[in-house]
Amino acid sequence: MMLVSALATGAEREVATKGVPMRCWDARSQVSDYLDGLLTPTNARRVEAHLAECPTCPPLYASLVGATDALARSGELRDKDSVVRPEVVQRIVRRSGAH
Repeated sequence: MMLVSALATGAEREVATKGVPMRCWDARSQVSDYLDGLLTPTNARRVEAHLAECPTCPPLYASLVGATDALARSGELRDKDSVVRPEVVQRIVRRSGAH
């Protein structure tokens, strides 16, 4: 995530993220707690709002969700509550263009 942030600096990034709720770094630093359902409802909504409008974070988030799902299917991840709600995953996947 830090690499993506570093590569996405400059004027065009500033234009692309203008009006996006939260800074990318702030949203990304909370995504693990979001996936684990540990954020307050207010903070969870802030992360979701960021993901809905940010041009770069949804694919990263979708990758994390995919990795979490793969671990869950493999039996390596035993905490079933750590997976985000399916309707949110589908919305993020649709937004990111990942299939």
